[in-house]
Amino acid sequence: MDTVISLIGRNFGILAIDTISPRSIVIMKKDLNKCVEIGKNKYLIVSGLPGDVSQFTDFIQKSVQLNSLKTGIPFSTHSVANFVRKELSECLRKNPVKVNLTILGFDDSIGPSLYFIDYLGNLQRMNYCVQGHASLLVFSLLDRHFKKEMDIKPAIGLLVKCIGVLKNRFLINQVGFLIKIIDSKGCRSVGIL
Repeated sequence: MDTVISLIGRNFGILAIDTISPRSIVIMKKDLNKCVEIGKNKYLIVSGLPGDVSQFTDFIQKSVQLNSLKTGIPFSTHSVANFVRKELSECLRKNPVKVNLTILGFDDSIGPSLYFIDYLGNLQRMNYCVQGHASLLVFSLLDRHFKKEMDIKPAIGLLVKCIGVLKNRFLINQVGFLIKIIDSKGCRSVGIL
């Protein structure tokens, strides 16, 4: 029941991540951070089975760091997304993992970029993305109100609208959403709604 809402604006990417860790009908933890830094201004947001999430994110994080050290060249967000897709596709054939990923990053030459990778290894670059069952409710709102080249305040307002829709209409009570902004200065947390 993980929910991740992310979008890109003029010179930034913004995301809202639910902070609960459910197990069946029980909330195990209310302050879980599902966002992992995998490079300078590049973040991996993972949802899925807890064991697969932990193992796969550690593997990807260490592999990207190792490849950057070997070559001396930092990965772009596009390179990280394709590397993760390749590794996930290989895992699908050997030892399948049930994880869905969102990669949000900022490159100086390109600007912000957002990628979605599902558990089968399908990669798609997007302007906005929603993971989980909440996507059934939130995508229509994003389709209607998202505009390319948004500024930060309208983007935060749009995320607040999305979270309001979830709190009113979604069956599961998601306690809080951690909102983060990723831009040329790095990642900063706006707060928890």
